[in-house]
Amino acid sequence: MRREDSFPIVASNYQPIVPATPAFRPDGTLYSPQFDDVYASAAGTLAETRHVFLQGNGLPGRWVNRARFTIVETGFGAGLNFLATWLAWREAAPGHARLHFVSVEKHPFARADLKNIHARFPELGAMSTDLLARYPLLLPGFHRLHLEQGRVTLSLLFGEAEAMLNQLDAFADAFYLDGFAPARNPQMWSEGVLAELARLAAPGATVATYTVAGAVRQGLANAGFAVEKRDGFAGKREMLAGRFAGETTTVEPRTDKRAIVIGAGLAGSTCAQRLAERGWVVEIIERHAAPAQGASGNPAGLVRPIFSLDWNTHSRFTSAAFLYALRHHAALVHAGGTLIQGTGGVLQLARDDNHFGKLQRIIGQFGLPPELVQLMDAPQAMELADAPIAGPGCWFPKAAWLKPESICRANLDAASAGTRCLFQSDAAALRRTGREWEILDASGAVLASAPVAILANAYFAAKFSQAAGLALRPVRGQVSLLPERDHMNLRIAVCREGYITPARDGVHCLGASFNEGMLEEGARVEDHAANLWRLERMLPGFGAGVAPESLDGRVAFRAMSTDRLPVLGELPSEPGLFACLALGSRGMTWGALAAEIVASRIDGDPMPVERDLLTAVDAGRFGKRVRREA
Repeated sequence: MRREDSFPIVASNYQPIVPATPAFRPDGTLYSPQFDDVYASAAGTLAETRHVFLQGNGLPGRWVNRARFTIVETGFGAGLNFLATWLAWREAAPGHARLHFVSVEKHPFARADLKNIHARFPELGAMSTDLLARYPLLLPGFHRLHLEQGRVTLSLLFGEAEAMLNQLDAFADAFYLDGFAPARNPQMWSEGVLAELARLAAPGATVATYTVAGAVRQGLANAGFAVEKRDGFAGKREMLAGRFAGETTTVEPRTDKRAIVIGAGLAGSTCAQRLAERGWVVEIIERHAAPAQGASGNPAGLVRPIFSLDWNTHSRFTSAAFLYALRHHAALVHAGGTLIQGTGGVLQLARDDNHFGKLQRIIGQFGLPPELVQLMDAPQAMELADAPIAGPGCWFPKAAWLKPESICRANLDAASAGTRCLFQSDAAALRRTGREWEILDASGAVLASAPVAILANAYFAAKFSQAAGLALRPVRGQVSLLPERDHMNLRIAVCREGYITPARDGVHCLGASFNEGMLEEGARVEDHAANLWRLERMLPGFGAGVAPESLDGRVAFRAMSTDRLPVLGELPSEPGLFACLALGSRGMTWGALAAEIVASRIDGDPMPVERDLLTAVDAGRFGKRVRREA
C-alpha cells in the first residue's frame, strides 16, 4: 500500500459550493434571485450595518480595554458587514487589540463578483483590495485569512450554517444574524443554528439582527438569549438585540505571554511567528548552530494538496493546509521575507490508467476549480514540463517547490521583534516548576523557562518523558542531488511516487526515500538508485547515464505518528506543554496550518479548522497518559 493511501479513512459529506449569483434591483440594491430577497436595505448598506449590527451589539464602545474580540456572523454575503466592522475597528479599537470575525456562508460570491460589488463602496476600497487578495477558492470548509498585519483575522466557513457552526470551536462576544428573511431561508434561523450560537457564546455575549419575526424571537429565547425590540433602520420599524442569558463556558485568557519553542525548523519557526504576531515573547531552543538543519534543511520540497474519492481526514487536512500555506507564504513575502521557490505549479503524474481515472472522478465529483487543479493528457503534460513525461496526470497551478530553509528564516525574520533564538543549545529534559516549564540541558542547568512550551523538534521530542505517549517514530528520508545537464531541461516540479524539482544552483533535487525505523545517517547508494528508479517512472531517460554512486545527497529524519497525521495541541496531563509534531513528509504543506492550530489553542482564539479535524490531530488522541518527569 502506498503511503498516501494508508491514512485512516473518515468519510466526509462533501458538498461542492454553488456560488451566489449577483443581481441588482433598479435602485442598485444587491439582490439574490435564488432566495428572492435583498442582501441589505436600499436605504444604505453600510449605514444599516452600523445601526443594526454594530450599535445593536454595543459596538464600538465594548472594544475599549479589550485585547481580543470575537464576532460570529451568519451570512457573509458580499462581506460588507465585515468590511464595515473592520473600518470601525480601525478607528476605535486599541492599537494592540485583535479582532476575530467568523462568518458562515453557503453560497459565497466568486472573487470577481465581490470586486464588482465592492466597487460601489469606494470608502472600503483599500480594505476590499486586501480582502480580495486573500479571498479563498470556493471550497467547502474553513478558510482563515489574516489582515492588517494579523490585527484582524477573518475565518470564512463555507457550507450549511448549522453544520459549519457545529464544527466551530470559539467563544463569541457578539453575533450578527444576517441570513435572508426567515420566510425565504428558514434553515439559517433553525433551532439547530440558534443552539449552536448558544454553545459558542462567551460570558456577556450579545446578539443583533434586523428581523423581529416571531419564530426568531421565540427561537432565540429557547436557546437562552434575552432579546428586545429596538428601533429598526430607516423604513424598518423594529429590529432585535439582546444578550445571552444562559450558562457559558470560557477559558481564562493567558496574561503571561511568554513561550518556549524547542526546534527551529519549519514547525518551530512557524509556531514562533504565529505567536509573535499575537504579541507573545518567544524563546527558541535549537541544538544546531542555525535554523533548518534537520529535515527542514533539505534543498527543496513540495507544497501541494492531496485529494481522495472519499474526501477523508488526510485529504481534508492537507487541502486546508495547502491553501493556508499559500496565504502564509504570501504574507511572509509581503513582510519583506525572501522565499526561494519555483513558479509554474506542480505536475502530478498518474501511476497508471486506473489512477488517472480516479483523478478524473475526484475533480468531477467535487467540482474542483481549475485554479486549483487541471487534468493533463500526456502531450499537455510534456509541454508544461518541457521534458519527457511518462503519462497523463494533473497540474496544480498554485502548488510550488520551495527551499524549506528560506521559509524558516522568513518566519524568524517576521517574528524577530518578539523572538530570541538560543542556538547550539540542546534541550535534554523538561521540568514543571510551579506554573512554568523549565528547559534543562544535559548538566541540569536551566536554558529557559516560561508558562508555555512547544515541542517542535520532530522525533527528538520522544526523548522527553512527557511525550512518551505520543507514538512518534523516525522516518529516514534521503534526497539525491542530480547535476543539471545541458540537454535535459525541466520547467516545473514533477511528482509521482517521488519528485524532482527544476535545477537550482546546478542541481535538481530528487527524492525521497522513506525508510521507517532506519537510523543510518550517511547517504546510501541503494537509496540514490531508488530515487533514480522513481525518476525514470516520471521522466523516462531524464537520468540516463547517471550512476547512483556518483550522486551527492542529504539524509534527514522526519517524525511520523502511528496514524500518519500530525500531533498538535496540549499534551494530556501536562498543562502548558504543547506539541507541533509528526509533520512527516508533508511538513512543507502542513507546517503553517499546524502552527496556527497550536498558536490559536494557546492564545484562546477561534480555531482555524473544524472540530472533527482538531480531534483527528489532537495530541491526546492516542489514549495513553504520558508520564510526568520527576
